[in-house]
Amino acid sequence: MKKTFTVNLNGIVFHIDEDAYQLLDSYLTNLRIHFSREEGSDEIMSDFEARISELLNERIRLGFNVITIEHVEEVIQRMGKPEELFAGEEKDAGSEFSAATETTSGASDRRFRKRLMRDPDDKMLGGVASGLAAYFGIDTTLLRLVMILLLIVSMTVPITIIYIVLWLVLPLARTATDRLMMRGEPVNLENIGRTVTDGFEKASDDMRAYIRTNATRTQLQKIADFIVSFFAAVLKVGAVLLGILLIPVCIFVLFILLIVVFALIVGGWSAVFSYLPWIDSDMYFVSEMPNYMAVWGSISGILLLGIPLMALLYRLFRRSLNLGPMAGAVKWILLLVWLASLVGVCAIGVWALKEYSGFYFETISQTLPALSSWFGQA
Repeated sequence: MKKTFTVNLNGIVFHIDEDAYQLLDSYLTNLRIHFSREEGSDEIMSDFEARISELLNERIRLGFNVITIEHVEEVIQRMGKPEELFAGEEKDAGSEFSAATETTSGASDRRFRKRLMRDPDDKMLGGVASGLAAYFGIDTTLLRLVMILLLIVSMTVPITIIYIVLWLVLPLARTATDRLMMRGEPVNLENIGRTVTDGFEKASDDMRAYIRTNATRTQLQKIADFIVSFFAAVLKVGAVLLGILLIPVCIFVLFILLIVVFALIVGGWSAVFSYLPWIDSDMYFVSEMPNYMAVWGSISGILLLGIPLMALLYRLFRRSLNLGPMAGAVKWILLLVWLASLVGVCAIGVWALKEYSGFYFETISQTLPALSSWFGQA
């Protein structure tokens, strides 16, 4: 029998046994000591805790109720140790210790995959182009020029819609961990510390060094930068105006969706109540549609409209309500449920189309008065 503790790590509560707690506390203390003299040490520790919380949460998703010392040791192995980082700075790469560290890092690299996100450090509008460039490993300016060319060729609308959708869907790389995942680099102790430190130095030392450099930019690079900057400014103004114009439209659409969902709920319950023994069993929900199909269609319609509506509201109010990101398993479940509801609505639509389609003829006979009555008596 072991003692267990309840710890809050990056906003997530874990139940952890005593041995694991002592090891994790010692590890975090060593990290604080190691990075205490670095600029942005608080942000570095925040990123470390976020990454450790993510790794421990993987254990919880696999069904473990309590974090054990084996789980913490696995996290430390994947993240790296401060003393290993010190040793790496003092020893040559050919040493036995460095080889072991490189092997561990290589194993972590093989398990790591890129994540498509928006890049806030090199954005001109929403960070979509820079995020795509970082993900695919291509030049950001070149990708922006291609997007501008497509914008001109496609007469604005399609590429603009695609950009706005990507802007809404792709998450922003806010932390050092996100930036490493965006570039496909392993999320370990050394890389997180380097990313945060580089972020603080970027606005000072790196920028001043770039300004003072003697390397001259070619005329083509200057023209490309001007074109990208000009279109970025135009798109920013257009995005603001479009947002102002779309606010009442979005509110109206949201209101209509709420009314439709409410109507489907009421109609579905009406169909359910029709199965009760004291209600006429011959009652139909819609014309000659059987009640079970009405219930099925109502539930499918509610889910078809309600899931995107819920996702939109969750995304809009997640930060204001201090809610955590939605788990990947929940996203997949909602997607499968939404696809099933789409199939249900389509099936009801096909049934209704077959049931009510056809030709309707009606013959109307009418006796017209004599022509003399139109012109009077001769």
